[in-house]
Amino acid sequence: MTPGAQTRALAVVPVRVGSQRLPGKALLRESGKELFLHTCEQARKAANIDRVCVATDDDQVEAAAKRHAFDVVRTSPACRTGSERCAEAAAKIACEVVLDIQGDWPEVAPRDLEALVAQLLERRARCNTLAAPLREPRAFQDPNVVKVVRGRNGTALYFSRAPIPYVKDGSFPLLRHIGVYGFDRKTLLSVPALPSSGLDLAESLEQLRFLENDIDMHVLDARGDPWGIETRADYDAFLRRLSNGP
Repeated sequence: MTPGAQTRALAVVPVRVGSQRLPGKALLRESGKELFLHTCEQARKAANIDRVCVATDDDQVEAAAKRHAFDVVRTSPACRTGSERCAEAAAKIACEVVLDIQGDWPEVAPRDLEALVAQLLERRARCNTLAAPLREPRAFQDPNVVKVVRGRNGTALYFSRAPIPYVKDGSFPLLRHIGVYGFDRKTLLSVPALPSSGLDLAESLEQLRFLENDIDMHVLDARGDPWGIETRADYDAFLRRLSNGP
């Protein structure tokens, strides 16, 4: 982004170090750089994203981001979710739309990020996300793979770690969620104050708080096939894909 240019689309990569399933995963660097930096670099490749910043409360994350010339916004350790961390960062930066790109999705495709931004800038959605076909039976049963069901208008009906939908007869296209959320700035800034029934805590899925507060989430079909890093096995698989190349 050129100095003085307007930030219409901001990408925020929220990063915390306290992962329960894979401790310290954000700082794993067997690929040659910290995991979250791969995600930042994918965002930087998106043609319609004007600025990429890292939102964190961790000194090591800040230092690594700055070594690679990414902006850093320090956020409170009290942030409960990635979207709350992004909201705190976005409150400090004038912009129109914001992508919340989870730092443990290092292979998210720039063209899919561009599609989210375009829909938001065209005001065809105030919140959106991505999904990909789920074809692996083992992944369908895996609680680390989040499933999503959407309605005929393309918006999310529900997200779950459980296998959804239950298919009694015939077949039904299954979708897995990809950890990116797009918002218009006003909607994102409202997120920290949204009340919760506890459903988001029960499933450990922050996006359920959006749905139960009547924030329609448009679910776009991803053209890429990224996988989130939840476990050591996921990270090892990512390293193998990286070494094999495109």
